[in-house]
Amino acid sequence: MKALLVTAAFALSGAALAAEPNRGRDLYELHCQGCHAESVHARAKRVAKSFDDVRGWVARWNASLSLGWSSEEIDEVALHLNTRYYRYSCPPTVCKVVSQRPTTVR
Repeated sequence: MKALLVTAAFALSGAALAAEPNRGRDLYELHCQGCHAESVHARAKRVAKSFDDVRGWVARWNASLSLGWSSEEIDEVALHLNTRYYRYSCPPTVCKVVSQRPTTVR
């Protein structure tokens, strides 16, 4: 029971709120990839000019197709697309920020 409470507490913490790109990939492949070939995202004249634009398009298609994705799922699909194709700066509320420097305890 204690382990379950610890797991639940971690899941509700801020660290757990960052989007998961693998889940976004799975959602994209299941619902979007059939119509959106790589040529849509890799074309020279991109409509999306920022991460927010990418997320906005994901949200629009979510509504248009009545997918019922949560805000977190929209973030995850946007993160997947951004990581794979766009590489725009990603807001820390969506992307996990991991320090590259080791922490020194003194």
